[in-house]
Amino acid sequence: MSANTPKTEPALPVEHHRGPRARMHAGARVLIGVTLLACVVAAAPVLRPPREPAAIQKVLGQGPHAGDCEQCHTMHGGDAPTVYPNALVGPDDNTLCQRCHVTPWDGGSYATDPLYRATGHGSSPLMVWPGNDPPARIDPDAPGKCLNCHDSHGWSDAAGLIPHLAVAREEKLCFACHDGHPSTLNVQLDFQKPYRHPAIEYTGRHAGPDESQPTAYGVTPVNNRHAECEDCHNAHVSRPDGLGRPLDLEASATTLGVSRVAVLNGTTGSPPAFTFIPGSDTLTTPLAEYQLCFKCHSSWTTQPSGKTDLAMVLNPANPSYHPVEAQGRNLTIDSRAFTPGWKPTSFTRCGDCHGSDFGTTRGPHGSIYPAILKKNYVASPASRMTTSDEICFSCHAYETYADPRSPDEIQQYSRFNGPRARVGHAAHVGEHQVPCYACHVTHGSASMPFLLVKGRLPGLTNYVQSFDGGTCSTTCHGTESYTVNYAR
Repeated sequence: MSANTPKTEPALPVEHHRGPRARMHAGARVLIGVTLLACVVAAAPVLRPPREPAAIQKVLGQGPHAGDCEQCHTMHGGDAPTVYPNALVGPDDNTLCQRCHVTPWDGGSYATDPLYRATGHGSSPLMVWPGNDPPARIDPDAPGKCLNCHDSHGWSDAAGLIPHLAVAREEKLCFACHDGHPSTLNVQLDFQKPYRHPAIEYTGRHAGPDESQPTAYGVTPVNNRHAECEDCHNAHVSRPDGLGRPLDLEASATTLGVSRVAVLNGTTGSPPAFTFIPGSDTLTTPLAEYQLCFKCHSSWTTQPSGKTDLAMVLNPANPSYHPVEAQGRNLTIDSRAFTPGWKPTSFTRCGDCHGSDFGTTRGPHGSIYPAILKKNYVASPASRMTTSDEICFSCHAYETYADPRSPDEIQQYSRFNGPRARVGHAAHVGEHQVPCYACHVTHGSASMPFLLVKGRLPGLTNYVQSFDGGTCSTTCHGTESYTVNYAR
């Protein structure tokens, strides 16, 4: 139970503490009653400012525990085999909560006790509410308790009752620990960067784990666009991934137990169909990272004007796409054209490009670069010097695609380089200072191969693919044909 329960209330009459079995002198009974109260106080020190019973009842009356005092407290604790602090009906730990919270996912995000104990929140000795508002917990058995994040009597702030009986509202609850202490990673810092998911921008838009309609994430009929911590993480179920990154398109275990949308792709250029999958469904495959992102970044919901429907452009039926939902179309690229760890059959996860620029925290929380990219990417076709630390060269070898000083052998890992192509990737990027953006899109194309794009200035005006090469028409020069170094 909450440590906010007043600890200095007058002792109940001894008959209530000891029951009818007590047959002793009145003075002795009073002494025993006082002694028992002293033991209770000693066993449960005041950790947060005590609230008057009237204040507790006022807050409690607004929440899900209204009128349920007897579910946790007894007026006749002395008749029980064991007398628990604060006249509780059981130990002051998670087992008390689990007397009622026995049905997995019943109106919330709590699955089962075994799942919770397997999380970092349920198992880490560092999982103790650090304060300051409300004050820190100091009881020796605090790690892993529900009471670190919840108050069974409810807790209020300036905006009123905090939902879910939490001790703090929305991201403030998470940032109490995920600011570098006691959590070793400072996620809060990423949310202070110029490009971030809007967890701190909006309050009250997130309706909890029961959100299942596209309008919960869309801009119409009312702008309910939001991305709170709970949209991507379930504190009762998520867990660390362990060593290495998840395989292929598999979602991170840190996102286990949150809702997602499965996509049913149609023909190229057509909007896909979707099936909402609630957080309670942790088995339906694939458990893919992109399904979580599609809740906001696809035509499942109503996106803001000008935003790309990522489900449409990543459709594996398209002429070209980054391999997010399926392996890429071009599986015969020379493996040496990639940076170490990447190959033609690799899948690309959203989190491979989008995330913290620090590289210490995982996930697209915030970055100094637009679109929450891990590295810089200038979305402009204007002529400029391209450097090796840009986002494209996290996977594609800079020496092959952008450095004309590289040995011929390394340049030829790209099909579109010399000697077959008179002026290839390395010359375009390194010598003529044509950035990747001038000719390529990032996610996918419903109309052109090789992630090519027309209409940028400077850029392509037309492209025709041939069996062993292609023909380009550009704003920079006349129509030119080329042949590739090795077969597609």
